Amino acid sequence: ADYYRLLQEVRERGAWEAWLEFFLTGVTETANEAFDSAMKIASLFARDRERIASAGERTGSTLQVYETLKTSPFATATKMVATTGLTMPTVNGALEQLLKLGIVEEITGKRRGRVFGYREYLTILHAG
Repeated sequence: ADYYRLLQEVRERGAWEAWLEFFLTGVTETANEAFDSAMKIASLFARDRERIASAGERTGSTLQVYETLKTSPFATATKMVATTGLTMPTVNGALEQLLKLGIVEEITGKRRGRVFGYREYLTILHAG
């Protein structure tokens, strides 16, 4: 509402300064929120990578599956097999490790065609 009111004042009275100030304040706030989100995501990735590495089980394959989740926070085992080149049993084992660590959650409740979500990453993305 303020945006349109100030824009109308530009049209009617040439009041550019108030509209520009409003617009630039919005750009600044958006940029700050994006920066904060990026920092949270970077911190999350570092923390989760360390958790996976220190778990000691299936570290290599779990990290490969994890890297896929960083680029696509919703994924199926079939998609991860295609993306990583790992076998289905290896991908399923890595997903079980990620479930155990609390990094991913299965969101369909099904036994077949399950979809996994990188929950904390999604939370950060949706917060903005």
